[in-house]
Amino acid sequence: MSIPLMKTVPALAFLLIMAGCAANMSSRKRVDIPLPSSSRVAVLPFENLSGREKAAEKLTDYFQTTMTGRDRFELVEFGVLYDHLRQFRIRSSTLLTDEQIDSLAASLDLSFILVGSALEYEEFDNNYLGRVPQVSFNCRLIDCATGKTVWVATSNRSGDSGELVFGIGAVRSADDLARRMVSEAVDDLSDLFAKN
Repeated sequence: MSIPLMKTVPALAFLLIMAGCAANMSSRKRVDIPLPSSSRVAVLPFENLSGREKAAEKLTDYFQTTMTGRDRFELVEFGVLYDHLRQFRIRSSTLLTDEQIDSLAASLDLSFILVGSALEYEEFDNNYLGRVPQVSFNCRLIDCATGKTVWVATSNRSGDSGELVFGIGAVRSADDLARRMVSEAVDDLSDLFAKN
């Protein structure tokens, strides 16, 4: 093997690895200063626009689980939140009125509300890899004091997007893929809050 070719092969391998690790999440923060670490946050049930049964419930649970125990904010327990959603007859988290936000904020001492939608949650047949999942969702963090959105994110990923060669790096389950995507979104969201 010639010297130039020996230098080219590692460079190509590095590019393939980096392409496999490329993020398919885009987010945008709309605040310049860190949010207070003493903030209380609630994850409202996601809306299901995917057509796949239980997709929204799974995403809601993944966000709830991943956000629990973070030291940059306090998460409201879902059972407590659910009781208040029933009390105030809130059926849609994406169509919240200012009055509903005010009611939840006052009764639960909330600073922020996370809402979102499951857009796609499928597994497709692939002749080479078998089942390949496709998951996409969007979410936003609402400031209860102003009713304005302070952070938005959309995430769309296929299970084969991280594949390097021969199926290595591919994700085979929609649930596993969704958990990874949620973890990435929660990391980004956590960076909005001041460190303790």
